[in-house]
Amino acid sequence: MQITGNDKLKKYHLNRNDILLSTNSGFEIELFENKTNETALDIFPNSLFNKKVSLLNDNFVGFMMKMTDAKIIVFGDYEQRYDIPKIKTVEVGNNVIVDMELNEFASYRIKGV
Repeated sequence: MQITGNDKLKKYHLNRNDILLSTNSGFEIELFENKTNETALDIFPNSLFNKKVSLLNDNFVGFMMKMTDAKIIVFGDYEQRYDIPKIKTVEVGNNVIVDMELNEFASYRIKGV
């Protein structure tokens, strides 16, 4: 896009490789200062966002989104949802191992989600 002769528009034009500056310099300092050197996994070690779900043969199938008394809800690729009975799962550290093969795992897929 060529901006010629319009000074009002020229002040907003930036080169693609220009660094974007904030008018609030204190915000940038707070954002990048990590005083405790903790990661999100250190702060929230038992949260669901880091629980990977794998099959017995170490095939990754998704992430655990919710755990109830009877089942766990797993989100896989392409908005696939699986409701797996909790009896067939084992927690190992921050991961979940499902005691089944891929064909059986696929049978727990929820259609239309």
